[in-house]
Amino acid sequence: MKFYICREKSEPKPFRIAIIGAGPAGLTAAGYLACRGYEVHVFEKMPEGGGMVAFAIPEVRIPIKTVREGVKDLERLGVNFHFRTKVVYDSPRELGDEWAEHFISLERLLNEFDAILIATGAWKPRKLKVPGVELPGVYDALTLLHHIKMARIGYYSWERIPDFKGKHVVVIGAGYTAVDVAIESRLLGAEKVTMVYRRSLENSYAKAEIRKLISEGIEFIEYASPVRILGKEKAQGVEFARTKIVEGSVVTTDERFVIDADVVAYAIGQLPTSPIREIVCANEKILKEAGIFFAGDVVAPRNIGAAMREGKARAREIEEWLLSKAPKKVFPVPVTARLIGSVVNGKC
Repeated sequence: MKFYICREKSEPKPFRIAIIGAGPAGLTAAGYLACRGYEVHVFEKMPEGGGMVAFAIPEVRIPIKTVREGVKDLERLGVNFHFRTKVVYDSPRELGDEWAEHFISLERLLNEFDAILIATGAWKPRKLKVPGVELPGVYDALTLLHHIKMARIGYYSWERIPDFKGKHVVVIGAGYTAVDVAIESRLLGAEKVTMVYRRSLENSYAKAEIRKLISEGIEFIEYASPVRILGKEKAQGVEFARTKIVEGSVVTTDERFVIDADVVAYAIGQLPTSPIREIVCANEKILKEAGIFFAGDVVAPRNIGAAMREGKARAREIEEWLLSKAPKKVFPVPVTARLIGSVVNGKC
């Protein structure tokens, strides 16, 4: 997997750039900047690069081998990788933190680097807020996919993975993450997979992939939203409410139905996981002036191609900023720290 193709590397330039996060956006930016002659350091909490591409997307879609080859290309280009290293400012714990062995403060990076790109992705799944969600057999899709992928590439024991053989799996959601859960469920031996979506199939940006799954035998139910998970000691089913669309919004009706289930996985989105907990009003105006840029899922959900394009675009912005403002030392570290504090506290 080629994150960036460097036709000809430029002469070294006197600037150091830190990239936080080794997903598609961060890796593409790293390749562009290294090719342009900048000293680039990538800080990543996981044991190797790739982000969700490496550690959540099923092997049948993107083999880890191709991701590793892409990272090796960047290493040969001169990108410096710091794996198992998490950058912190006011970061809450999130998926994958157990792999971090080293912690480095954002303030330290501000002291040591001329610019910073935050491309940490969205590693926090949205919680399904219905009764019964804590029952055994109910999983958020992102964590489930992460654990399955980690088992497939040898980091986890298969004992940590739920038994899908002969089971009925109900997947709540209709995005790419939901599709990936459906794919993995079948590969792991599920007897039946049912996907349920609160809107119509036509409203799903993964509709092409879902149509393929339907042709292969997966059931897809439109216009339904979960009300509660049924079961006493473990999940045994899901009660749904029929929905309708009113002026573009989803509205639940009084009509109810139940689907039996052995495994329930909800894929209702992820939340950004930046080392700055809340970026509320200034990532473009204030933080950019301080030499801090953002790219990829940490800003808003992206597919892989969009994340890579944005990574390259932010890298170009960083280069422009370095050549125009960084030499003037516009925002020394103490000022930058106060600016970040203003953003976190919502005072900007």
